[in-house]
Amino acid sequence: MASLVEMLKEMAGEIPGFIASDIVGMDGVSIAAYSLDPKFNAELSCAQYAMVLRLVQKTASQLGAGNVEDNLTTSDKTYILVRYIGDGSYYLGIVVDKANASLGNVRLIARQHTDALWAAIPKRR
Repeated sequence: MASLVEMLKEMAGEIPGFIASDIVGMDGVSIAAYSLDPKFNAELSCAQYAMVLRLVQKTASQLGAGNVEDNLTTSDKTYILVRYIGDGSYYLGIVVDKANASLGNVRLIARQHTDALWAAIPKRR
């Protein structure tokens, strides 16, 4: 079985404009990361995004909007797509260069890889 980092590298190869990806527990702790930019520090945002996702879930629940599948942050330079993995105890974060990436493609690739990533995450018993 491929390691989580190897799986993130494979996924990166399918996403034009890829900058970085991370698999993070809802406690904000990264368990695997891959970046093409050595200066990119995904760990800085892991805990903050976990907190944001908890707020997004709470808001969606209060609105009766159903289960949240992903969350998108758009800046002038990047898309940051965050997608839940498995039972929702982890998320996959993907950062791409907005000028070189297709958001539809990023969402498609994220959906295609989440089941395999979930299967590869060691589960606590």
